[in-house]
Amino acid sequence: MVPEIIKPSFHEGSTLPYLGKTYPIRIFKNQPKNSISFLNHQFIIRLLPVSSSSSAREYSDLIAKLYYGWLRKTARPIFKNKVEEVSSKLCFDKPKEIRIKKLKNRWSSLTPSGTINLNVNLLKTPSDVIDYIILHELCHFKFKEHSRHYWDLVHKHMPNYQEKIDWLNVNGVNLIY
Repeated sequence: MVPEIIKPSFHEGSTLPYLGKTYPIRIFKNQPKNSISFLNHQFIIRLLPVSSSSSAREYSDLIAKLYYGWLRKTARPIFKNKVEEVSSKLCFDKPKEIRIKKLKNRWSSLTPSGTINLNVNLLKTPSDVIDYIILHELCHFKFKEHSRHYWDLVHKHMPNYQEKIDWLNVNGVNLIY
């Protein structure tokens, strides 16, 4: 059974997903600046003083914005290292470029020019799921379509790839928002 990750609500007492696990949010108000950090297995969120008329929705939106900024910044080196590691290990072509985007309907894509687009929300999934998505796109350098030969190549390098697809099928709806 695949454990399910719950969609966060971006308030004190909520959790945020990172690398397949969820971590609590700690909010500190009336701080010198808005910021987010990940320390000691929790997200520390510091917020500027806001007017007493600020709604819970405004706080939630601000925390979501900080979180996505943190995801983008954190994703770049992690995804770059993983792409290099997987492509070198399997002797696959390396992409010309890696772009990190907030995609709404897919985890990744490979452009005709050889650029891999990776969904920033992938950073919420377990490390082995990220590896699968990267392998999935790198296999498209050899086979452009999802043919039997393509899936044989994926299976050759990750025999348990279906487990990763299952994890995404269960959790994806709560990770892409």
